[in-house]
This record gives sequence, structure tokens and C-alpha cells, in this order.
Amino acid sequence: MRKFLIEIQFNGKNYSGFQSVKNGNSISDKITCALEKLFETKIAINGCSRTDAGVSAESYFFDFSAQTKLPTDRIPYKLNRFLPKDIQAISAREVDGNFHARFSAKSKTYEYGFYLSDHTLPLLNPKFYKLKPSVNVENMKSACQLFVGKHDFSAFKTSDGDEKSCVRTIYSSTLIADGKKLIFRICGEGFLYNMVRILAGTLVKVANGEMSVSQVESLLKNGNSRASNPALTLPPNALILKSVEY
Repeated sequence: MRKFLIEIQFNGKNYSGFQSVKNGNSISDKITCALEKLFETKIAINGCSRTDAGVSAESYFFDFSAQTKLPTDRIPYKLNRFLPKDIQAISAREVDGNFHARFSAKSKTYEYGFYLSDHTLPLLNPKFYKLKPSVNVENMKSACQLFVGKHDFSAFKTSDGDEKSCVRTIYSSTLIADGKKLIFRICGEGFLYNMVRILAGTLVKVANGEMSVSQVESLLKNGNSRASNPALTLPPNALILKSVEY
């Protein structure tokens, strides 16, 4: 039995997220179906992250085991024949039997995209969240820096999340200006359910002057509940899993 780590890229617009669901419209379901067609046997996979409905990934990883003589570098080509065009394998490598796509990951990097405009811009709007040009970008940058380090992110997770601990370590958090676009990029050891979308929503509150930077700092220091954070959970379309490091 051999174990493989597969890198894929997907547009999550038409899917219910990575985790398998009853109606079979998840990223995981499509991959499992494709693998079983390729290897003509039941295949179980482990994903590197739980992505929400509508979230996309530039670089996502999953692992699986199979009894096969197929060369590792040929697996993406073979697999893509059975995958939809909005989910495609881009690389493969053989890994140790104890490897796990999720638990072996050292860090993950996400990006949430904003654009500045008084009007909806059709080419940006599908993948970015619109902000007024008058927002306070400097305060957004200051709030971003507060996320770095080891904190209790209870105020930045969906209240029905099942995580036992809300403490996470963030390695970097920046706001990158690119013309009309603002990219919130955050890298950490791991993230709570909806955490990045709520952090992005908190930045919007700060940008609009509806929350101060010191209020954000207080939410992090005091381990407040989600109910204490007025920020919205922003839509999934502007969120991308950029990379995973092993």
C-alpha cells in the first residue's frame, strides 16, 4: 500500500465546501468519486482543511492510500480525467504512511480580498468584498497587526463551532494595497470555523469607524465570546486558501 499527497486547485463557487455532504456536492465527494474511478476500488481521503461553501483554494492538499504501480507524477494527469474542470490536481508526491494532510501541516495561509469603489465593479465583485474609498485603511493595517501571536480567538469564531480550544497562533497578518484592491493575508498554525471571515468582518468595522483598534485588542485579550463582537461573518466568495506548508 502506498500513500500519496495530492495538491489541487479549486473554485468553490458551486460547492458546499470540502467536507462530504448528503447530496454529494462537496469537493471531497467529487475527489473520492474520481479516485474510485481511477483505481477501481473504495478510497478514503484526508483533507488539509475544512473549507466552507463557496470558498476557493489556490493550493489545497489531501492524502490517500492505494495499492498501485502508477508512477506518482502521472496521478494528477490520470485523476483530472475524472474531475470537473473547477477542481483540478496540479501535483503529487508519495509520503510516509503516518503522514496526514491536516495534522502534518505546519501552517496555512489565507487571503480575503476587498476592493475600494463607490460603485459595484463587475470584474472584481465576484471575488472581492466592496468597501467605500473613504474607509480608514491605516486603522485596518493596525488591527491586522493585533492578530499576530498566540491569542484566544473566541470572539472570532462561529458560535456553533465544535473546537475544544479557541487558542490559535498567528505567524503573520498583513493588509496589502494593490490599486483598487486590498488583500488581507493571514498565516497561522490553524484556524477556527469561519475565523478568517470574521476577522475580515472585524477589519470592515474598523475601516468604517464602527470599531476602534483598541476594541479589537480588547476582544483578543479578554477571550470574549462571539456575541461580544459586532462584526459580520463576511461572504465566502472573497476567501481563498493560498498555501499550506509541511
